[in-house]
Amino acid sequence: MARPRTRPLPSIAELQARYAYDPATGEISIRPRVGDDPYIVAYNRRYAGRVIGFPMNVGYLFVVVMGQHMLAHRVGWAIHHGEWPDELDHRDGNKLNNRLDNLRPATRVQNMANLPARSKSGFKGVKQSRTGKRWCAYILRHGKTVYLGTFDERERAAEAYASAARELHGDFALMSIGTIAATIGITTRAA
Repeated sequence: MARPRTRPLPSIAELQARYAYDPATGEISIRPRVGDDPYIVAYNRRYAGRVIGFPMNVGYLFVVVMGQHMLAHRVGWAIHHGEWPDELDHRDGNKLNNRLDNLRPATRVQNMANLPARSKSGFKGVKQSRTGKRWCAYILRHGKTVYLGTFDERERAAEAYASAARELHGDFALMSIGTIAATIGITTRAA
């Protein structure tokens, strides 16, 4: 669950006036300010057109917008669409790829379904049984772990997980299904 905000979000109009978002590259840059005051001219010479953002230890790109550290993909979405998203998902799983075609609105459950495998088996939803001779497949559904079966080969357990993920998560499971399919040589339905 996300932490509650202590500061209000910046207004979309002010964001759009100060920053530009390039949907093709996912970069956010500083817009030039209007005026012929020497301070504005010096500001534009130094900052206008500069791409902003820096990676943090969680893997996402952050930007400092009007004194607040914010996720770059949320800021880019707000500039482009004119509204703050509740939650966004990176289709390809790359947290630094903030191109518009890689971002999509999602619920927390959908966003979590698109996480890569972190198990020792190398497959999402697959782990070795207690005896160490067989492979068990599991999937989360509504916060509960659902047992999908025990298999002699980890690839068969991965197929069971892929089938259940496709049924439960639809398009949001495609990244993990594609990873499994490429590894074990099964075909998947294109969306």
